[in-house]
Amino acid sequence: MKLIPLSLMVILCSAITSFLLHANINQSSTTSLLSNTQIERWKRDLDFMRRELEQRHIDLYHRITADFFLNELNRIKQQLPSLTESELIIELMRLMKQVGDGHTQFAYWMGKHHRYPLEMRLFDTDLRVIGVDQRHKELLGATLIAVENRDINQIQHLLEPVLQGVENIHSAKQRFSDAIVVAEILHGLKISQGIHHTRFTFKLLSGEMRSVNLNSLTTQQFNRLALERIPKPTPPQFSQHRISIDGLTLYLSNDDHIAYLDFYRYPDFYTMQEFAVDLKTLLSRKETRKIIIDLRNNGGGDFFVGLQLAWALILVDNLDWLNGVYVLIGPKTFSAAMSNAVQYRQLLNAQLIGEPTGANPVGYQDADTFELPNSGWTLMYSKRLYRFQETPTSGVQPDKLVVPDWKLLIQGKDNQLEWILKDIQHHRLF
Repeated sequence: MKLIPLSLMVILCSAITSFLLHANINQSSTTSLLSNTQIERWKRDLDFMRRELEQRHIDLYHRITADFFLNELNRIKQQLPSLTESELIIELMRLMKQVGDGHTQFAYWMGKHHRYPLEMRLFDTDLRVIGVDQRHKELLGATLIAVENRDINQIQHLLEPVLQGVENIHSAKQRFSDAIVVAEILHGLKISQGIHHTRFTFKLLSGEMRSVNLNSLTTQQFNRLALERIPKPTPPQFSQHRISIDGLTLYLSNDDHIAYLDFYRYPDFYTMQEFAVDLKTLLSRKETRKIIIDLRNNGGGDFFVGLQLAWALILVDNLDWLNGVYVLIGPKTFSAAMSNAVQYRQLLNAQLIGEPTGANPVGYQDADTFELPNSGWTLMYSKRLYRFQETPTSGVQPDKLVVPDWKLLIQGKDNQLEWILKDIQHHRLF
């Protein structure tokens, strides 16, 4: 057997060591205690965070006092030598939550976080898989029972004080579904032992219990992933129209009597302007009588962009302006989408159907961001105070409450949309 020269062995060992250190740099940065250098950088970041929030936020101390905020920052600084970065993230999420408005956040989702290849949604008390990596497609529709050794009720209790983007109980449910798949959050709360893999336990649709070790992904990796999803039901006897754009998918009924607009993402102002003009022309030419605007999966953007849509629809005289405009809303309807829902009720005489919105109609909005200079994490803050209703409520309340039915959804049926179609049929008959 030929021996490897000592000099070559040293080179190989050095290369392997370097590779392993590089491969584990992300893991160690979040799962190991902060180094002295990191501690000093984080102290500067925390001071920077306080100054920027006080200068930029419209009313940072509308719920907490300046003394409370300063004391909490000092407490976190003192704890830095005993924290991992994941645990520090949890502390900052907890502090941002106490500011008390849904647009002021430690915006982990805009940064270098890791997440597991799952999309979750609460149906009543069941947290179900509505999207999953194709390699685990048997989990589609399953109910999440536990993560590592913690059951869902325990995890919800741990997550509640740190959930970001919460304005009421409705958005709290949505944010719980989002946060439970974030690796740094699970690790920071000591639910999992690292950020790269975690054991999830599910109850499959068959009733079988299944535990699966899942690997986390970076944001870029997740965005490239083709997830297996519960199909989104579309109205029967409807066809997608070619004027659809990214964020606004238009369907017309076979007789052109009804338009269904799935408005799930805000385009820029000029793109919406062009789409709105095309929609006005199309609905006028087709003599469409009813329109359904679906904001259930719209997390927000610029409500002035949404007002372009209202402007165009107002010019369509053939719409049934007494009973023919419907807007679907729910817990994920947040920020500008909530604002537009209220405005469509006011401007278009729209009926709001579904569940209460995740955002409140009276409160702080219009978010902007800044980056912490040393750590690179992002903070969000509110710039404006809006009053879209005379009376504050916990979310915009629908005119007709219709709760999504999981048993129908798994059969490819959308009971909220079907309620509207039945109501339209009723008005056609009478």
